[in-house]
Amino acid sequence: MNLKIIQLGIIHLNDCIEIDQKSLKGLWTKSQWVKELTNPKRICLGIIELETKKLLGICSAWLLIDELYLTSIAVHPTHQRKGLGKSLLSDLIKRSSSLRTNQIHLEVKDTNEPAKAFYKSMGFKTIGNRSNFYKDGSNALLLAKETNNK
Repeated sequence: MNLKIIQLGIIHLNDCIEIDQKSLKGLWTKSQWVKELTNPKRICLGIIELETKKLLGICSAWLLIDELYLTSIAVHPTHQRKGLGKSLLSDLIKRSSSLRTNQIHLEVKDTNEPAKAFYKSMGFKTIGNRSNFYKDGSNALLLAKETNNK
């Protein structure tokens, strides 16, 4: 499978919504995705299969002064556990260098063991928690990774 990481734009709206629905159970609304894909202070990356041009995974982050805030990362269920999420997050970490960021932050559901293990493998550390953070009332762990791009 030939894959390429691309910058996403509004033309990818429906594909982003589809992956969001299938992998994140509809984390965002259509209007939230429009804002994510069109705001210049947001970074939206996708991983596509070159032959079919099919979007297989997404990763988005907000640029906040000298920090990146990871807002979503998801891979289509039929392509999970193949390293696509790692490729997307690695690319975002590399891009953080040219953006001169110092840290990347994110939240993860405190019961999501696979995601917690993934972020730990990528160098993220737990720095705090938020009670009753998600719609279902569950708690979030706050994670951060130093990027040393000063």
